[in-house]
Amino acid sequence: MGRPPNDLDDYLDWQSRLDSFKASGLSIDEFCLQEGVSRSTYYRWVDQLKDGVPESMVAEKAAWEKAESGEAAFVPITLKASPVEIELPNGGVVRLPLGVGQVVLVEVIRAVGALRPWKAPKS
Repeated sequence: MGRPPNDLDDYLDWQSRLDSFKASGLSIDEFCLQEGVSRSTYYRWVDQLKDGVPESMVAEKAAWEKAESGEAAFVPITLKASPVEIELPNGGVVRLPLGVGQVVLVEVIRAVGALRPWKAPKS
């Protein structure tokens, strides 16, 4: 199947390299020469690892390995909440804000369900 995108092994390898560099006393140029990498590659990895290895990458790697082994896997996702809209038979719309509680939502649904069809007054 190949490697997953943004391979975690690369991140872990570079995290280890940068930890060794910090303890080595080498200059950046000496480190890059020793590792056989350019300064731009060094700075790119310093920037990518400034907050550590992303947790999402660890989860993605675990899911990838399970998929390759044939095991079922779930990849965690985050869904963005959106307002609730209830379209009424007469064309009206009830809009509820983000984060409306379950109790309020149930009461609104009951109230809407109890409405009798009505027609808008003629102009």
